[in-house]
Amino acid sequence: MPVSDTRPSLPFKFLGGFALETKYIGAILAAQGFIQMVATMVVFPIVSRKLGSLRTYRMVVISYPILYLAVPYLTLVPLRWRMPAVWAVIIWKVTAQAFAFPSTNIMLANAAPSTKVLGTLNGVASSAASGMRAFGPTVSGLLQSAGLSIGVLGLPWWMNALIASTGAVLSLFMIEERRRTFESEKGSEDASPPPLPSALDTDEMDATLVAAESLNASSESHLATPGSPLLTRMSLDLLRNSRRNSKLLI
Repeated sequence: MPVSDTRPSLPFKFLGGFALETKYIGAILAAQGFIQMVATMVVFPIVSRKLGSLRTYRMVVISYPILYLAVPYLTLVPLRWRMPAVWAVIIWKVTAQAFAFPSTNIMLANAAPSTKVLGTLNGVASSAASGMRAFGPTVSGLLQSAGLSIGVLGLPWWMNALIASTGAVLSLFMIEERRRTFESEKGSEDASPPPLPSALDTDEMDATLVAAESLNASSESHLATPGSPLLTRMSLDLLRNSRRNSKLLI
């Protein structure tokens, strides 16, 4: 957006942008990706270990309303300090975003009542976030058009600040759930191996095996080759039943 020559009427009525070139905007977007990568992989683990997921989340969520309130006023900063102020706000916003999303995912996983619903919870959370990413720019564009028509550049930003204030207040009532051992996990952890047989049990098992083998041997000795098909069928059935009984004894 080009710089405005209209005299601002503070605190709310003012227009104008930074009149940045396309290549400079591309450099800002590339720098945002690098800053977010460093903040997520290096800075966030250190802060999360010291403060915990909830306190980290609460810290950045409370800072969002201040950020959204301040952004429109960057166009009123003196020219020599304008771009340093822009970079400071970019680092602030990207770092807060890099802290907020992992903290949300950690708390969501810890609050799950069972491992069976983790996939459902993550799917619902991702769908809600994607829906807001699709819905948000449309509403922000309409608000910006309405704001420019009445000479209020910061209208979409201040509406975002109002929504972020609601989230900041709600974060004060949040309780951090610690990682629990679910019932399904307890069953696998508490399952103990079967006790080893004692010497007495071993002797009894050996005696049972000997008795079963002797029973099979006697059955097979009595069941000699019969002289007719009927006797053959009866002898096979008797042999099968005797073996089944010996297995039950074992």
